[in-house]
Amino acid sequence: KAVELVPALNPPTTFEGRDWCVEMGTRLLKLGSIVGAFLAVWVYALQSGLPEQYRKAVELVPLWALVSFGCYSLCVIGWSLAHFPTCEEDASTLRVEIDKAQKELQARGVLTAADLNGDND
Repeated sequence: KAVELVPALNPPTTFEGRDWCVEMGTRLLKLGSIVGAFLAVWVYALQSGLPEQYRKAVELVPLWALVSFGCYSLCVIGWSLAHFPTCEEDASTLRVEIDKAQKELQARGVLTAADLNGDND
């Protein structure tokens, strides 16, 4: 079985049974609609003649939204890392492939026994 060295160059053609390009286009359209609506409301609020104290708060809303999105993203990434699913079958397959590669590199003289044991001081 050939190993694909650069999987990013061959993106998937389907996503959950749908065409990948259509799925990405739908997501981008949804995101663009949300951002466009937010910007329209924000610009309207700035031009509506608000008192100065409210205007200063409205001017900071995009910054607040960006910081909130960043915090949300970090929380989602942290949660995903904390609850990363383990797949015993794949782990054992990977361990076998790693051992095979190490033995091959050792046979070629690239690695030594000390390298494999972590004793490379």
